[in-house]
Amino acid sequence: MKKKSIVGYAGLLAVSALCFFAFPATTHAAEGWNNSTGEWRYLDDTDSAVSDVWRKSGDTWYYLGEDGNMVRDTLLTIGDNTFYLKADGAMAANSWILTKDEDDEEGWYYFGADGKAYKGKEGRVYTREVNGKRYLFDENGVMLTGFFDAEGNAVEDDSPFKAAVYYFGDDGAMFTEHWLLYSQVGENPGYSELGQRNYSEYDEMWLYFGANGRKYVAKTTDQSKQREINGKAYLFDENGVMIPQLSLTNANIRATASNAKVKYGSLDTDGELKDDYWTFTVPNEEMSQEDYDTGERSWFRTRKDGSVIKDRIATVLGRRYAFDEIGRMQTGFVVMLEDGSFGIRFDVDEWSKEDFLDDAATTPIAAIDRGSLYLFGTDELNDGSMITGEVTVSLRDTNAVFGFRDNGKAIGAKCTLVKSDGKFYFNGLRLDADADLKYGIVKDTRTGHGEYVVVGTDGKVVKGNKILRDGEGNWIIVSNSKFVARVSDGDRPRKKNGKFYHYDSTAERHNRWGAEITYATDGAYNLDSDFVLFDR
Repeated sequence: MKKKSIVGYAGLLAVSALCFFAFPATTHAAEGWNNSTGEWRYLDDTDSAVSDVWRKSGDTWYYLGEDGNMVRDTLLTIGDNTFYLKADGAMAANSWILTKDEDDEEGWYYFGADGKAYKGKEGRVYTREVNGKRYLFDENGVMLTGFFDAEGNAVEDDSPFKAAVYYFGDDGAMFTEHWLLYSQVGENPGYSELGQRNYSEYDEMWLYFGANGRKYVAKTTDQSKQREINGKAYLFDENGVMIPQLSLTNANIRATASNAKVKYGSLDTDGELKDDYWTFTVPNEEMSQEDYDTGERSWFRTRKDGSVIKDRIATVLGRRYAFDEIGRMQTGFVVMLEDGSFGIRFDVDEWSKEDFLDDAATTPIAAIDRGSLYLFGTDELNDGSMITGEVTVSLRDTNAVFGFRDNGKAIGAKCTLVKSDGKFYFNGLRLDADADLKYGIVKDTRTGHGEYVVVGTDGKVVKGNKILRDGEGNWIIVSNSKFVARVSDGDRPRKKNGKFYHYDSTAERHNRWGAEITYATDGAYNLDSDFVLFDR
């Protein structure tokens, strides 16, 4: 097949009506088709073969070359227009043709109803529609494929997805309202400022081309572009790559800032902004360099707009959860500051019982005096929700009971002694007597001078007038619900005329009643530390 160029073009000439489907007979006619030489020619009324002109047979056009013979199986250029003559000489119309040019380069061409090849225009993406799809052709009429910028230049570098604006598939059709999976990721494809990850870390890279064929892309590296596609929302970065997993919608704002918005784009293979969704994943390096480096996973929860809940306590499916400043769900002891934002968290076995009994000036638990203490489920793989009511916690040194109100706040928060339901709490810790001792004393500092009361192993205050025996054989005297004394007498103290006395059953009857038991004579405030639970 050859390509034939003709200088000058007079247009399609007048029709000579001959046969409809077949060429005329080989006999000589005054004017018409003739193949007496073995090649089809068109003779004029002087019996001379015409040349460099179009002639028609039936509904089909043919071209007679400079030698008068019908041109076959070649591209034909006349002026700025290109035509194709098939093997039988018929002009191609409304047809795709795969052929070679004069440089022996093969390519696809499309010839319209007038036989002219569709051609592009230099310096712009000029597409032509064929059977409902749009195609790009170069200035010579060759169909183009691949990535192109806004000026119609092919993008053929190592990472063409970055500079590309349009994409034409292997069949030449422009991608419109269409996802493209880009898998030819090189060794150094670059970094996404808005995705906060290297592209080499992506399992898959997806781009989307809108109704006008243009790639969805963020205008700057400041704010990601969010678009809804088929009823689902997606984020796109500064190179038009769909942002998967966690990302900051504004790369210039720190993840811990109050106005920073973190969104979750599901997996690399999905990317859909998940709403009302739990995900167990690793933060990106902008959110937490340490977690990113170690691959530490955390639970994150999204709102209805796909943004991650962060820096607050939020209700999810009827349960309440704590989230830190970047959105990681928190477990264990959590301190939320007075404005409701996240303060700090601790593993439950990080502290001893005594650590919770220190006052604000000496407690080692950071921010416990500046916010509210909460407890969240420690089994993060099953449930990290807020715990309310009374619960036994395994501290570093012992098991202890803590009390939390219905709103989750520790009873006795901010190093304040609080009495609730007949029990005392300090920083959430219930002030219980040691199981071996059975009883202990608490100084009720809620009153001006401070009165001592006795509590049992369940934290309940001993009420009324009682003489009790503790686990070490000592006697505990309670009068009017207040602690009087702890004595080590062999016999149980006796009460007479509203007062308590030592008693010795081994002495002579008239000498069995001993001295009155009072604070001053029995050293009520000088007891061993195990028995004194709280004295501030």
